[in-house]
Amino acid sequence: MRHVTKTSAQHMAAIGYARRSTDMQDRSIPDQQAYVEKWAKENGYTIARWYVDDAISGTSVRGRDDFEQMIADAEAGSDFGTVLCYDISRFSRGGTNETGYYLHRLRLAGVEAIFVAEGIPEGDEGELIQGVKSWQARQYSVKLARDCIRGSVSSVKAKRSSQGGQPPYGYDRQHQTATGQVLRTLRWLPDGRKREFDATGKLVRVLAADENPGKTKSDIVRLVPGDKDHIATVKRIFEMYLQGLGVWMIAATFNTEGVPSPKGKNWNAQQVKHILGNPAYCGTVAWNRRQTGSIFRVTGDGQHVARKTAGKTWNAEADWITAENVHDPIISAETYAKVREERLRRRPMGGLAKSTNRYMLSGLIRCGNCKTNFYGWTRKLSKGRTQQYYVDGAYHRKGKAVCQSSSIPAPPLNAWVLEKIRLTLLGDEKGRSVAISVFVKSVLARQKGGSEVARLEKEIEDIGKRVKSLATMLTDTALDDVPELQQTFVDLRNKRKAAETRLAQLRTSSEKRLAATDLRQWAQEQFDAMEKALNSKPGTVQLCNAIAAYIDHIVIDPATKTGILYMPPDPLTCLEKALSSWVKRSEETAKNTKKLVDQGNDEAEFD
Repeated sequence: MRHVTKTSAQHMAAIGYARRSTDMQDRSIPDQQAYVEKWAKENGYTIARWYVDDAISGTSVRGRDDFEQMIADAEAGSDFGTVLCYDISRFSRGGTNETGYYLHRLRLAGVEAIFVAEGIPEGDEGELIQGVKSWQARQYSVKLARDCIRGSVSSVKAKRSSQGGQPPYGYDRQHQTATGQVLRTLRWLPDGRKREFDATGKLVRVLAADENPGKTKSDIVRLVPGDKDHIATVKRIFEMYLQGLGVWMIAATFNTEGVPSPKGKNWNAQQVKHILGNPAYCGTVAWNRRQTGSIFRVTGDGQHVARKTAGKTWNAEADWITAENVHDPIISAETYAKVREERLRRRPMGGLAKSTNRYMLSGLIRCGNCKTNFYGWTRKLSKGRTQQYYVDGAYHRKGKAVCQSSSIPAPPLNAWVLEKIRLTLLGDEKGRSVAISVFVKSVLARQKGGSEVARLEKEIEDIGKRVKSLATMLTDTALDDVPELQQTFVDLRNKRKAAETRLAQLRTSSEKRLAATDLRQWAQEQFDAMEKALNSKPGTVQLCNAIAAYIDHIVIDPATKTGILYMPPDPLTCLEKALSSWVKRSEETAKNTKKLVDQGNDEAEFD
């Protein structure tokens, strides 16, 4: 045991620090405190107060609020000169570097740390022993992390058992024996409490939110369909999404109807997304969807790899550990696959993704203040009447802390935008004819002259000559500026590569093959299609797509409720934009076709 030298009254004033990793260690903190207080009394210390981190891992200081407060109080010149802790593992399992860092900060503040159960002597020998024990504490966590990963992977793949924690919305957690006999079923309530039912379905007790029901190693935990109302809500979410509604609209519909969310409050888009993206609903157990460990991350083949960054992150689907057909599904595998495909299609499209139930300007309006998109919202009035608005998404999610309320009536804004498009892009028949002629001449001139192609060919040739010259100079060892020449050589090669890439794009461009008659016919078809779409009924897909094709965006000033419409200034610019989009789509189609040929349909689906 370390010999204690009573140098001053301040150093006899101490605080205690205790920590336990999980709430399964029911007596860990009281036992630590009792041991430390007994030691303090025997050695003449008075513990002024305790700093306690309960059920928090010691592998990192992150999230250990009392530990960080203890360090801050020491450095602020607090009323203690000693920190008493049961052992080094309670202080930190972060390894010799982290443990030494915080002990050094305490020493600089004039505070000594004593690990009362370790018996570490003073001097060089004590520093060596302290370093070894710190390393041992870290290795214990490393081994435990490896064992937990191995056990979790085994539970999914071998036992085909659900992992711990709260089950997905709509499911209960059922404990069974290896032969399938039901032991008990747990149903989570919105406030975190848990109802426990016996094998016959009789309610046995209600557990507090912080009370762990526990399980034996032999238990097989299955997900089973739970509350009927929750199951119906899950099915509706998948059905509504496939009908064309977005996550915001689904959440808003449930809130309007008074359907309680998984937390018992209003729904939000994130909750809907989590349900749509959880394979548990089609009977699949998926572990490692989220990375929470501080030491390792897990790969898709169940291997552990050291983590380079801390914090909780969502893993790529390739890293999920899954087992199919483990429990009764709420929705079919076919429905889940359709929703997954639709989510991938919509993901890059924002508010323009929905094919039905879409407001005319969805995805095109943004706030000039908070830069957040507006979304469509329908307000119910008396006698069954309704009124449509475009509302600021940030304000409706987080209130005045982010932005002020901006609700723009939809009908007048829709009508104003339509009128601007008709006047600017369609104009009269003579104006459209002139625009088509200028457009055709412009495209043909670019194709015939090939000015950019010629420029790039000349640039590549010149760079080639300079590269050869530099290569010769780099062989001359008498030159003093060889490093500068090497960097110039690298820069020129990179520049040549970029020019070659652009030249290849131009030579394979679909625009290169267009003839004058084809261009004129195509341009006329664009105007005809636009006019037909603009004359279609409000709310149709054709009208919404036509608007989105020719409008860049609308910026709303929330203070004045006025906005700026960004769109092509004339019919010629409109045609140029449409041609550019058409060429880009053609190239992407060719690229995707090549992927299908090279990789096969199954693999390409997940790119």
